[in-house]
Amino acid sequence: MKILVRYSVAPKPVTELWLKKLSAMVLRSVKGPAFEKSSELSIVLTMDGEIRRLNRQYRKKDRTTDVLSFPLLEGGGPKAKNAGPLALGDVVISVPQAKRQGKEKGWALRKELAMLLIHGILHLLGYDHVSLAQEKKMFGLQDRLLKKFKV
Repeated sequence: MKILVRYSVAPKPVTELWLKKLSAMVLRSVKGPAFEKSSELSIVLTMDGEIRRLNRQYRKKDRTTDVLSFPLLEGGGPKAKNAGPLALGDVVISVPQAKRQGKEKGWALRKELAMLLIHGILHLLGYDHVSLAQEKKMFGLQDRLLKKFKV
């Protein structure tokens, strides 16, 4: 698995290794080891201003949010043989928003970041929570994965 990480925050709240381990566990658990090994993912840990700008630009919502996902797979289809890594897309997380939400829940920042990264990756894999049935399926899987990672 190839993971590209960009930090727009200092200090770094978690290491690249931590992000890679969590991402690999999610992909392996949901799609299997072969999919996990052949995947590529971009993760950005940023500030409120950047995520607000992205939210405004791409979702027409002029407010800070916790996580945004930008999938590159259309329909979750398989990749062509020998096509190189399967680029899943980008997950962008606001660290200050994660801190606020973690504090509200009584969670450590690492646990909130793990939950948001899992949530973002699930979106890249085609999961959504528009309907109640979708929400139940996605959030149930998200909770199981968070417990499995043992944050």
